[in-house]
Amino acid sequence: MSNVLIRAALATVLIAGATSAYAGNFVNLTNGVGGNVSASNGGLISGVNNNNADPAFIQTLSATYLAGFDDTRLVYEGGTGNVVLTSINYNTFVRTGNTNVSTGTGTLTLLDWRVSTDVPLLEGIPQATIYDFVYRDSADNKLVFASRYLNQVDNNQEVNYMFRYGFTGYETASAWTYATDSDLRQYQVGRTADISFNNVVPFDADAVRQKADISVTEDNPWSGLYLVKTNATDFIIGNKAIGFYQAGEEGQAVAGGFISGFVPTAIAAVPEPENYALMVAGLGLVGFASCRKKD
Repeated sequence: MSNVLIRAALATVLIAGATSAYAGNFVNLTNGVGGNVSASNGGLISGVNNNNADPAFIQTLSATYLAGFDDTRLVYEGGTGNVVLTSINYNTFVRTGNTNVSTGTGTLTLLDWRVSTDVPLLEGIPQATIYDFVYRDSADNKLVFASRYLNQVDNNQEVNYMFRYGFTGYETASAWTYATDSDLRQYQVGRTADISFNNVVPFDADAVRQKADISVTEDNPWSGLYLVKTNATDFIIGNKAIGFYQAGEEGQAVAGGFISGFVPTAIAAVPEPENYALMVAGLGLVGFASCRKKD
């Protein structure tokens, strides 16, 4: 799969058929049925090559970027070179006929970000730059983990799957959006760590798999912004946060790995200053009572 037919276009593409209805939003990821996820049981959510019909596509209305940090590769075909989005105003929608009807808006506000450069896919070959972001969504105050993979070598090596890890015990929902008209869409998403192309794959509570086809050779050099929303209350740096795999779709070696990055967590709230004072006072009373007993 290659070229502009599978890239996310900035221009709106109309859908034929006035009676058809589609929604673009964060889609909830389920556990599937019987330990497996698939399209038939709702555990694998597939996108389509038309933003207006893609259930997991959210429209970027406007965005701001971190000043002074850019990547010249993103100038290709209309990009500005900016890559760290500090704020994303987005729209969710239902499309009926040829009209997108807004169902809500939100703002993703950047909390933290990291970048890993010269990440190998095949051993010894610096294949990619991977960006890692955490946002807060104003629509529901939930955390959103975001990944963006830039394949930097024209050597017929591609990434078929991106992963986010660390979601055991948490709810997840997924969406994607773009910043340039060369951003590759998210093909499919589900809670699995499987790297095959099987239609039915094992459920994995820890992982969210986001399917793509990121290849310089095929003119799909980088992904869009792939998003995972969670009900986790906080985040930390984890040793295994983002995964990437070439699944051998076109005869290449099966290869991949993972890098450290942001993972969800539930950290106990730090007491407010006035609560510290109460704690100290309470300890003092306990100590005083103990001394009185000794007397």
